Amino acid sequence: MTVNKDLAARVLTRETVLEDVTRIVAEQVGTRRERIREEHLLEEDLGCDSLTRVEITMEVEDHFDISISDEQADQVRRVGDIVDGVLTLLAGDEA
Repeated sequence: MTVNKDLAARVLTRETVLEDVTRIVAEQVGTRRERIREEHLLEEDLGCDSLTRVEITMEVEDHFDISISDEQADQVRRVGDIVDGVLTLLAGDEA
Protein backbone atom coordinates (compact mmCIF):
# COMPACT_ATOMS: atom_id res chain seq x y z
CA MET A 1 0.00 0.00 0.00
CA THR A 2 1.35 3.42 -0.90
CA VAL A 3 1.07 6.22 1.60
CA ASN A 4 -0.64 9.50 0.77
CA LYS A 5 1.96 12.11 1.85
CA ASP A 6 -0.73 14.52 3.07
CA LEU A 7 -2.20 11.77 5.23
CA ALA A 8 1.18 10.62 6.49
CA ALA A 9 1.76 14.08 7.98
CA ARG A 10 -1.52 13.91 9.93
CA VAL A 11 -2.46 11.80 12.88
CA LEU A 12 -5.47 9.81 11.72
CA THR A 13 -7.95 9.69 14.54
CA ARG A 14 -11.59 8.76 14.20
CA GLU A 15 -12.37 12.51 14.15
CA THR A 16 -9.96 13.29 11.31
CA VAL A 17 -11.16 10.33 9.26
CA LEU A 18 -14.78 11.39 9.89
CA GLU A 19 -13.94 14.92 8.75
CA ASP A 20 -12.41 13.64 5.51
CA VAL A 21 -15.22 11.15 4.87
CA THR A 22 -17.95 13.73 5.48
CA ARG A 23 -16.21 16.09 3.04
CA ILE A 24 -16.09 13.36 0.39
CA VAL A 25 -19.72 12.37 0.94
CA ALA A 26 -20.86 16.00 0.89
CA GLU A 27 -19.07 16.62 -2.42
CA GLN A 28 -20.64 13.54 -3.98
CA VAL A 29 -24.21 14.27 -2.82
CA GLY A 30 -23.95 18.01 -3.44
CA THR A 31 -24.37 19.44 0.04
CA ARG A 32 -22.27 21.19 2.68
CA ARG A 33 -20.04 19.03 4.86
CA GLU A 34 -21.63 20.47 7.99
CA ARG A 35 -24.93 18.85 7.00
CA ILE A 36 -23.49 15.32 6.93
CA ARG A 37 -23.74 13.30 10.15
CA GLU A 38 -22.08 10.03 11.06
CA GLU A 39 -25.47 8.38 11.64
CA HIS A 40 -26.90 9.38 8.25
CA LEU A 41 -28.01 6.50 6.04
CA LEU A 42 -26.47 6.87 2.60
CA GLU A 43 -29.57 5.95 0.62
CA GLU A 44 -32.47 6.95 2.85
CA ASP A 45 -31.09 10.16 4.40
CA LEU A 46 -28.69 11.37 1.72
CA GLY A 47 -30.35 10.03 -1.43
CA CYS A 48 -27.33 8.10 -2.69
CA ASP A 49 -28.00 5.83 -5.62
CA SER A 50 -25.69 3.00 -6.66
CA LEU A 51 -23.56 5.26 -8.86
CA THR A 52 -23.06 7.78 -6.07
CA ARG A 53 -22.08 4.97 -3.70
CA VAL A 54 -19.46 3.77 -6.21
CA GLU A 55 -18.14 7.32 -6.61
CA ILE A 56 -17.88 7.73 -2.82
CA THR A 57 -16.05 4.40 -2.56
CA MET A 58 -13.58 5.36 -5.29
CA GLU A 59 -12.92 8.77 -3.77
CA VAL A 60 -12.39 7.25 -0.30
CA GLU A 61 -9.99 4.67 -1.79
CA ASP A 62 -8.02 7.40 -3.56
CA HIS A 63 -7.94 9.74 -0.58
CA PHE A 64 -6.81 7.14 1.97
CA ASP A 65 -4.77 4.96 -0.44
CA ILE A 66 -6.75 1.86 0.47
CA SER A 67 -8.59 -0.81 -1.48
CA ILE A 68 -12.20 -1.52 -0.58
CA SER A 69 -13.63 -4.82 -1.75
CA ASP A 70 -17.10 -5.01 -3.30
CA GLU A 71 -18.22 -7.05 -0.29
CA GLN A 72 -17.02 -4.37 2.12
CA ALA A 73 -18.66 -1.61 0.08
CA ASP A 74 -21.96 -3.53 -0.02
CA GLN A 75 -22.04 -3.66 3.80
CA VAL A 76 -21.90 0.12 4.15
CA ARG A 77 -25.21 1.69 5.16
CA ARG A 78 -24.21 4.79 7.15
CA VAL A 79 -21.52 7.43 6.93
CA GLY A 80 -20.09 5.98 10.15
CA ASP A 81 -19.72 2.59 8.45
CA ILE A 82 -17.35 4.21 5.96
CA VAL A 83 -15.30 5.68 8.81
CA ASP A 84 -15.15 2.32 10.60
CA GLY A 85 -14.09 0.58 7.40
CA VAL A 86 -11.35 3.09 6.65
CA LEU A 87 -9.96 2.81 10.17
CA THR A 88 -10.02 -0.99 9.95
CA LEU A 89 -8.23 -1.02 6.60
CA LEU A 90 -5.66 1.52 7.71
CA ALA A 91 -4.94 -0.61 10.76
CA GLY A 92 -4.27 -3.53 8.43
CA ASP A 93 -7.23 -5.63 9.60
CA GLU A 94 -9.14 -7.08 6.68
CA ALA A 95 -12.61 -7.19 8.23
